[in-house]
Amino acid sequence: MTVSIRRAGPDDADRLAALAEEFHEAHGDPVGFLSPDAIRRDGFGAAPEFAVLLAEDAGGLLGYALFYDAYEPSYAARGVYMADLYVRPSARRRGLGRRLIAAVAADARSRGRTYVWWVAQARNAPAHAFYRTLASVDLETRAFAVVLEDFEALADEHAAPKWNAP
Repeated sequence: MTVSIRRAGPDDADRLAALAEEFHEAHGDPVGFLSPDAIRRDGFGAAPEFAVLLAEDAGGLLGYALFYDAYEPSYAARGVYMADLYVRPSARRRGLGRRLIAAVAADARSRGRTYVWWVAQARNAPAHAFYRTLASVDLETRAFAVVLEDFEALADEHAAPKWNAP
């Protein structure tokens, strides 16, 4: 069966949200946030926050890569960060992950960007093995984030009077 890779559009939001839910649930990530409405608002609004490439065949969506522009000060380089890469289990081992990453790289290069960067959960050994076949840099790293209520509380600290004292 022929598999094509194409850029997602607003009409793909419902199917993409369902696919992203599969991915996030399988990895123990929060679910329910990347809704069809959020995809349409943030991916296809006046100032899109991300782009998505879809892998599909006549039977439907098989996988996707979600990415957005990034900057690496260590190299003074413009590139992209691939936040999500997912291929349905039934479609794996057919080269779709590699094809999606190659399509992300081609998109980035067409816009004058020079790298693709991504991370994988520490416990995802199969992904690590696959990524080592592609990546020219393999960094031991630990990611940190402040989100939701903790983000709000931290942002509120900036406005607190103690920060404004001489």
